[in-house]
Amino acid sequence: MGVTRADLYNGRFHRPFHGVRTRTAPTEHRELCRAATLALPPGAVFSHRSAAALHGFPLPFRAQPQSVEVAVFEPDRTPRARGVIGHQLTPTGQRVVERDGLRILAAEEVWVQLGALLTVEELIIAGDYVITGNEPYSEDPPPTTRRLLDGALHRHGRHRGVRNLRLAAERVRYGSLSPQETRVRLALEDAGLPSPELNYRVEGSAGEARAMIDLAYPAYRVAIEYLGDHHRATASAYRDDIHRRERLVAWGWDVIFVTAADPLPEVASRVRTALRRSLTK
Repeated sequence: MGVTRADLYNGRFHRPFHGVRTRTAPTEHRELCRAATLALPPGAVFSHRSAAALHGFPLPFRAQPQSVEVAVFEPDRTPRARGVIGHQLTPTGQRVVERDGLRILAAEEVWVQLGALLTVEELIIAGDYVITGNEPYSEDPPPTTRRLLDGALHRHGRHRGVRNLRLAAERVRYGSLSPQETRVRLALEDAGLPSPELNYRVEGSAGEARAMIDLAYPAYRVAIEYLGDHHRATASAYRDDIHRRERLVAWGWDVIFVTAADPLPEVASRVRTALRRSLTK
């Protein structure tokens, strides 16, 4: 390719792994994983935190991958290389999928691998994501299904983190489109309130979709809308929020807006008040 030996070592290229050169330093973990494929054995698949990042898991900052994590199946030997964390797995029916040309453990397998790393709440958030994805909004299929998630947990046996995984699995639900929506749902349930409908679609008399509510109690006509930072990023987004609330109120809904600054116990109290108010109407 016209590259001299001197060019390989004079700093012209970045060297993320032994024997690998890139024109620029990888700035995203996906780019680092792509570079790593040139140095990994053929049977290696991305796993643990690297696979979680590649699947788009909503990981807390402390769990973001720094090194590339890969796994091989017995009897293959764990790869040893600078910048790579290797794992050896016993084959138990794990699925391997391909995304953007990268071989990755399936989302349900990665979820159970994070059992010893994440808290119960963080596992619930990740579990909600992997069985929901963006499907309620885009209708694209999620990374995995509830059946596959339960199957991966069953195969996990008594390995590290299984207690947290079992506690989390009991509360994982389809429908949440963000970590904060999951946190609000958990706060409502922990306060003894009924579990709300997630991303509930309000339909018109002809069956057309009028609106989608983040968390809803349709029988009480109570809507909870979580407003993330993107809702105030532009004037149009801000106006859309106002118009959506006005439409829902006109259709008979009691709308509660929630932001990251709102203490969740206080949110639960506001929702409880709204539910009681509905019963007096």
